[in-house]
Amino acid sequence: MNLNNLVKLIKHVAFEQGYTVTGGDVKFQVFIDKYNAVAFEVWANSSSGYVQVHQWEGGDSADSGKYGRGVYSLRNYSDAVQFCNIMIASASIRARRPSA
Repeated sequence: MNLNNLVKLIKHVAFEQGYTVTGGDVKFQVFIDKYNAVAFEVWANSSSGYVQVHQWEGGDSADSGKYGRGVYSLRNYSDAVQFCNIMIASASIRARRPSA
């Protein structure tokens, strides 16, 4: 499996959905709002052969939390598409989003 293609797909969907993307090509963060836990750290772990995703565990403020244990293991395109669906849903129904 070419992890670079999975990373490109995730970043592309993140940009489309209004996430901020920071970091590099192997380990990066995608987030809208860390306080309400709409934030993920993505790590293309070539030694394991899959992409790990960690979710933000918020604290009392947006910057007081941390990324927790890996919650998703993306091993193929279907897994990456399912994670993209999670990002899309998270952007659409998150707390404190603008009113329609």
